Amino acid sequence: MRPGYGFGPFTVLAELASGGMGRIYLARSPGGRLVAVKTLLNVGEDDRRRFAREVGLAQRVRGVYTASVVEADATAEVPWMATEYVPAPSLKDLVERCGPLAPRALYWVAAGMAEALVSLHTAGLVHRDVKPSNVLLPLDGPRVIDFGISQAHDVTRTEVALGTVAYAAPEQARGEPTTAASDVFSLGATLFHLAVGRAPYRDGGAGPALEQLVRAATGDLDVSGLPGELEPLVLPCLALDPADRPAPADVLAYCSARLEGGSDARREWLSPAWTAEIERHRRERLRAVEEARRQVDPEAPTGPVPAPGRTAALATAAAAPTGRGALPGPWARRPRLPWAVAAAVVVVTGALLAVVRPWEADGAIGAPVEPLRILEVESVRQGLCYPDKEWAQLPVGESPPPEGRSFTSDNRDECVVAKESGGMSVARFQDVRVVEAEGGGGWKVAVTFRDADRAAFAKLTGKVAAQPEPENQLAFVLGEDRLVSSFLIMSPLTGGNAEITGKFTRNQALALARALGAP
Repeated sequence: MRPGYGFGPFTVLAELASGGMGRIYLARSPGGRLVAVKTLLNVGEDDRRRFAREVGLAQRVRGVYTASVVEADATAEVPWMATEYVPAPSLKDLVERCGPLAPRALYWVAAGMAEALVSLHTAGLVHRDVKPSNVLLPLDGPRVIDFGISQAHDVTRTEVALGTVAYAAPEQARGEPTTAASDVFSLGATLFHLAVGRAPYRDGGAGPALEQLVRAATGDLDVSGLPGELEPLVLPCLALDPADRPAPADVLAYCSARLEGGSDARREWLSPAWTAEIERHRRERLRAVEEARRQVDPEAPTGPVPAPGRTAALATAAAAPTGRGALPGPWARRPRLPWAVAAAVVVVTGALLAVVRPWEADGAIGAPVEPLRILEVESVRQGLCYPDKEWAQLPVGESPPPEGRSFTSDNRDECVVAKESGGMSVARFQDVRVVEAEGGGGWKVAVTFRDADRAAFAKLTGKVAAQPEPENQLAFVLGEDRLVSSFLIMSPLTGGNAEITGKFTRNQALALARALGAP
C-alpha cells in the first residue's frame, strides 16, 4: 500500500514498519486524525476468523495506557485495524539511547503498563508479546501497543515463542497455553530491562535462537544487577510457576502506593536525558508526518512543523524494526537514519524501472551531505559498538572494538568494524536515482560512479568479492562515524553502476539518495 492508497476512510501517508505477521502504516482520517494501520499478511480463512475475533476483543479495550482501536475491517482483501497513533519512542529505544530508568520513574512506567494489562485482560485479551519495543512512552504515560495482532496470526507456538523469546514466559517458550500470567512475566522482564539494560535470561537473551528458546523454556534466569529496591516488584513477576506471579491489579496497587505527588511529578522522576529524547522524538515524528502528508497532498496548506535541526536531511521517516535480541551497548545520541543498514550491491544489467526522480544533470550532481568513505569490512556483530556508560555491557567474552574504524548501524542492530586499509573516498557521484525493485520488492537506490572513481571501485569490489563472509562486504560511512549501509559483494563491479537494495520504502530510498548527493 503506497502513499495515497487507503484502508476504509484512512489515507496512507507512509509505511512505519513491517514484519512476518503484517505491516504498519501511518494514515490519516478525512478529518486529519492520525492513526497507525496494522495489516495482516498471508491471509487464509482461519487467519481471518482469528483476526476478526481479536479485533472484536481489542475494540472493547478502553484503557488510558493502551493505543485504542479507532476502526477495523477484518473482511477486507487485506484485513486491517487502525489504532491511535502515538508519536513517542519505545522503551527499547529509550534504554538504548539514554540508559536504564531510575527506580521512582520505573514505578510510574510499571503502574501504567499494569493498568494497560488490567484493561486488556478485562476485555478477554491476552497480549502475548509484551516487550520494551511494544511500549511507547509519551510524557503523559506509557502506551502498550500491538495487542490483538500478536494473537490474530497464530503460527505454530514454537515460531511465536522464537519471536518474543527474550521476554517470553517459560510456558510460552515451551509451547504451552499462554495466559494472563504469561503477560505478567513479560511485564517483569520488560521492567528488568528498564532497570538493568538487558533481558533477564542468561546472557541477556542474546545468542542463537535455539539457545534463547532453551534458556526461556527452562527458566534460566540471571537477575544480577537489579537494584535491591526493585526486587519486591520485579522478581515476583518473574516467578517460574505462573500461579506464583501477582495479578496486574496487584502490581498496579504496589506501584501506586509508591507514587506520591502531582500529575507533573513524572518530569522529576524521568532523567533529563529521557525527557529530552521523548521530546526530540515527538518533534521528529511530527515533522516526518508533515513531510509524508505533503507528498500525498502537495497542494494542501502546510501545518505547523518544528524547525529542522542540523541533521534534518537525515531525519527519520519510518519506525525502526524491532531489534534482534542483542544486548544494548552505548546510548547513541544521533537521530536514526530512515533506511535499513543491511543491503546488497549488484551490477545494473538492464534499464532502470519506474524511475521516481531521475535527477538528470548536465555533469555532476550534488556531493553527499558529508564526506563518504567506502571501507572494507573486517567483522560484524550484533548490537552496538561501544559501552560509553558505566552500566553498559558488551556480550560476555567480547572486547571493545577498535575506535576510529568501528561503526554502529543507525537501527542499532549491528556493529561493523572496518579494516585498517584505506578503502576509497567519493567526493560525488555522476548520478543517483531511486527505482522500484522488480516484482514489488520495495525500492532501491542506483548510483553511477564518475570516471575518476570507477577503476578504484572496481578494484575494491574485486578485492573483497573473493573473501569469506563477512570480509566480502563493503561499508558506506558518511562523515566520521555515520554508517549508511554494509554491502555484500557477490562479484567484482566493473561497470561503474551499482544498486543499493534493502527493501526500502519509497521515503527511505529518497532519504538515502539525498544523503548520497541527490538534490
